[in-house]
Amino acid sequence: MQEIEDKYSDKGVKVLAILADNEIENGKKILGQKGGKYTNILPTESLIDGFLDQIMYVPTTLIVNSKGEMIGEIVAGARSTKEFSKLIDDALNK
Repeated sequence: MQEIEDKYSDKGVKVLAILADNEIENGKKILGQKGGKYTNILPTESLIDGFLDQIMYVPTTLIVNSKGEMIGEIVAGARSTKEFSKLIDDALNK
Protein backbone atom coordinates (compact mmCIF):
# COMPACT_ATOMS: atom_id res chain seq x y z
CA MET A 1 0.00 0.00 0.00
CA GLN A 2 2.96 2.30 0.51
CA GLU A 3 3.71 2.03 -3.20
CA ILE A 4 0.17 3.18 -3.98
CA GLU A 5 0.41 6.17 -1.64
CA ASP A 6 3.78 7.14 -3.10
CA LYS A 7 2.56 6.74 -6.68
CA TYR A 8 -0.55 8.89 -6.20
CA SER A 9 0.58 11.41 -3.57
CA ASP A 10 0.76 14.21 -6.16
CA LYS A 11 -2.93 13.57 -6.93
CA GLY A 12 -4.00 13.86 -3.30
CA VAL A 13 -4.54 10.13 -2.76
CA LYS A 14 -3.97 8.90 0.80
CA VAL A 15 -3.89 5.38 2.17
CA LEU A 16 -5.55 4.91 5.54
CA ALA A 17 -5.45 1.56 7.30
CA ILE A 18 -7.52 0.51 10.28
CA LEU A 19 -5.83 -1.86 12.71
CA ALA A 20 -8.97 -3.90 13.29
CA ASP A 21 -7.53 -6.33 15.83
CA ASN A 22 -5.93 -3.57 17.99
CA GLU A 23 -2.67 -5.52 18.11
CA ILE A 24 -0.50 -2.39 18.08
CA GLU A 25 2.91 -4.00 18.45
CA ASN A 26 2.16 -6.62 15.80
CA GLY A 27 0.91 -3.87 13.49
CA LYS A 28 4.11 -1.85 13.99
CA LYS A 29 6.19 -4.94 13.27
CA ILE A 30 4.36 -5.66 10.02
CA LEU A 31 4.58 -2.02 8.89
CA GLY A 32 8.30 -2.00 9.66
CA GLN A 33 8.86 -5.16 7.64
CA LYS A 34 6.82 -3.87 4.70
CA GLY A 35 8.13 -0.29 4.84
CA GLY A 36 4.66 1.13 5.43
CA LYS A 37 4.61 4.82 6.34
CA TYR A 38 0.98 5.50 5.50
CA THR A 39 -1.53 6.40 8.21
CA ASN A 40 -2.81 3.62 10.47
CA ILE A 41 -5.51 4.15 13.06
CA LEU A 42 -7.03 2.22 15.92
CA PRO A 43 -10.80 1.93 15.66
CA THR A 44 -13.12 3.45 18.22
CA GLU A 45 -15.88 1.36 19.76
CA SER A 46 -18.44 3.09 17.54
CA LEU A 47 -16.41 2.28 14.43
CA ILE A 48 -16.11 -1.34 15.52
CA ASP A 49 -19.82 -1.65 16.33
CA GLY A 50 -21.07 0.44 13.42
CA PHE A 51 -18.89 -0.57 10.50
CA LEU A 52 -16.13 -3.05 11.19
CA ASP A 53 -18.53 -5.69 12.44
CA GLN A 54 -19.86 -5.84 8.86
CA ILE A 55 -16.42 -6.53 7.36
CA MET A 56 -15.99 -10.22 6.64
CA TYR A 57 -12.58 -10.24 4.92
CA VAL A 58 -9.18 -8.82 5.74
CA PRO A 59 -8.02 -6.84 3.98
CA THR A 60 -11.08 -4.98 2.78
CA THR A 61 -10.56 -1.86 0.68
CA LEU A 62 -12.85 1.08 0.08
CA ILE A 63 -12.09 4.02 -2.17
CA VAL A 64 -13.54 7.20 -0.71
CA ASN A 65 -13.52 10.70 -2.21
CA SER A 66 -12.74 13.94 -0.39
CA LYS A 67 -16.42 14.26 0.59
CA GLY A 68 -16.37 10.90 2.37
CA GLU A 69 -18.44 9.21 -0.34
CA MET A 70 -17.54 5.67 -1.35
CA ILE A 71 -16.59 5.30 -5.00
CA GLY A 72 -17.10 1.94 -6.65
CA GLU A 73 -17.47 -1.37 -4.93
CA ILE A 74 -15.96 -2.74 -1.73
CA VAL A 75 -12.85 -4.77 -2.58
CA ALA A 76 -12.48 -7.90 -0.45
CA GLY A 77 -9.06 -9.51 -0.27
CA ALA A 78 -5.61 -8.49 -1.38
CA ARG A 79 -4.90 -7.01 -4.80
CA SER A 80 -1.74 -6.23 -6.74
CA THR A 81 -0.42 -2.70 -7.12
CA LYS A 82 -1.51 -2.84 -10.77
CA GLU A 83 -5.08 -3.78 -9.77
CA PHE A 84 -5.24 -1.03 -7.13
CA SER A 85 -3.82 1.46 -9.64
CA LYS A 86 -6.64 0.69 -12.06
CA LEU A 87 -9.27 1.14 -9.34
CA ILE A 88 -7.75 4.46 -8.28
CA ASP A 89 -7.31 5.69 -11.86
CA ASP A 90 -10.96 4.88 -12.54
CA ALA A 91 -12.05 6.71 -9.37
CA LEU A 92 -9.95 9.77 -10.20
CA ASN A 93 -11.45 9.93 -13.69
CA LYS A 94 -15.07 10.06 -12.42
